[in-house]
Amino acid sequence: MIVDASLVVDAVCDPGRRGVAARSALGGQSPSEPLIAPGHFAFEIMSALRAAANRPDHPFKASDLPQALQDAESYEIDIEGTPWTDVHRAWALSERSLRYADAIYVAAAERHQTALLTADSRIERSGAGARCRIITVVPTEDALDDAEASSHE
Repeated sequence: MIVDASLVVDAVCDPGRRGVAARSALGGQSPSEPLIAPGHFAFEIMSALRAAANRPDHPFKASDLPQALQDAESYEIDIEGTPWTDVHRAWALSERSLRYADAIYVAAAERHQTALLTADSRIERSGAGARCRIITVVPTEDALDDAEASSHE
């Protein structure tokens, strides 16, 4: 299964219900189906974590970054190179309203003939004509209850 940065960032730096849902989705994957991400995944993780740490109202702080990277690594996501076929396919997808960085994830999922696991609902709504299943992880009421329970411990 292809996993995008939005889901992993939620998992490692959101203490609320988005984080609970992301951690559940990543932790619930079968060991027989490895998690894979294209080459720009690490860059997107670092950029998003830095952006979160720089927002004054966000609970994630710069001092949390080393642990967040270790937590991200613990999901054992295989970061692979991006072949030119994915570059070309992503370009075609991006011409149909999908961000190019997101289109690379879709192209990788299509090539692997697997699903894309994401927290970014814009990918599924883009109408870009993806030829793969897109699984958008959204928080549930249970996730809200779990997040509130863990904040009281």
